Amino acid sequence: MEIDFWLERWNENQIGFHQQSINPYLIYFYGEKGPAQEHREKLKVFVPLCGKSKDMLWLSQNNYKVFAVECSDLAVKSFFEENALNYKRAEKDEHALYQSSDLASEIEIYQGNFFSFQQSDLDDITDIFDRASLVALPVNMREQYAKKMAELQQPGVRTLLVTLTYDQSEMNGPPFSVTENNVSELYSDNFSVHKLCFKEIINDEPGFKERGLTSLVETVYKLVRK
Repeated sequence: MEIDFWLERWNENQIGFHQQSINPYLIYFYGEKGPAQEHREKLKVFVPLCGKSKDMLWLSQNNYKVFAVECSDLAVKSFFEENALNYKRAEKDEHALYQSSDLASEIEIYQGNFFSFQQSDLDDITDIFDRASLVALPVNMREQYAKKMAELQQPGVRTLLVTLTYDQSEMNGPPFSVTENNVSELYSDNFSVHKLCFKEIINDEPGFKERGLTSLVETVYKLVRK
């Protein structure tokens, strides 16, 4: 979807995609199964198309550095204000840079266009958490997104990717259905792709049932830049 679509959604408070709870896969793979606390300060997690996701707060509270990008200025301000985080704002190239000014957190959010990023912007990124970015994009934008992601990453960068798969004829996105074949086609040339787990979640998502879905499968992948 184009940026204007998402800006309108935020401006009109049509943000049903925003989740109040922390993503359980993030908690599992970066908490329970993640690196020891003393090693986390060396890791910097990139969250693309982040909105005002509380996942960023969880990462920061668990000793990870956080870097994110979001097109909506309203979403970025809301993240800091709703979580009672002090912040400062500065202009940087085509973007505005928001930085937490609390000693207990290290969170940076660029407000602007993800596709204008350069590799140097993500030089120190070690990990990426993509829960709501790829699934927000229609088919005609996914290849551009995956190509840009490959350009931005250094070899060895790890991505935790969460997708949703459903019968696209039953519901219009976003979020859009992304199949295992889609993931392979988009990423296998530049990344090693490991399917970690999958789960049928339709009974936990009454909102999607109301939109007409009869099945909704959530799948988690680990990608590593070659």
